[in-house]
Amino acid sequence: MGGPEQRQHARVGTSNLISYVCCDDAGRTLKQGMGRAVDISQNGLMLECESPVELESISLMSVDLEDQLIEISGKVAYSRRSPNGRFRVGVKFCGSHDENVRFAAGLIKSFHYRRRKNAAALQPKSANPV
Repeated sequence: MGGPEQRQHARVGTSNLISYVCCDDAGRTLKQGMGRAVDISQNGLMLECESPVELESISLMSVDLEDQLIEISGKVAYSRRSPNGRFRVGVKFCGSHDENVRFAAGLIKSFHYRRRKNAAALQPKSANPV
């Protein structure tokens, strides 16, 4: 079995689309793409994407429940190929505590809202008695 949990904050499973941009110190875009947040905490997230992210600085963007753009800056902790062939990228948030919590809460709320909405849509409609 694995060793004791090393994380400061618990991870919450999610599945949110994330757009990311990696820039150099001069602000030039070096890489951009789309991925999926696999899990998230108030300090960071795991991003799953099609290609490795080997640059240190990354900006993450998504949309919240009100269709407002939410974003946060981060640092890439690791980028590893997963068994499914995609890459798992660990990102540590670099915002203030409030910014980090606001971004994480926005993703978690959006994920659970979409999940409940999709589950309700799959429920069979009951027949009305005549």
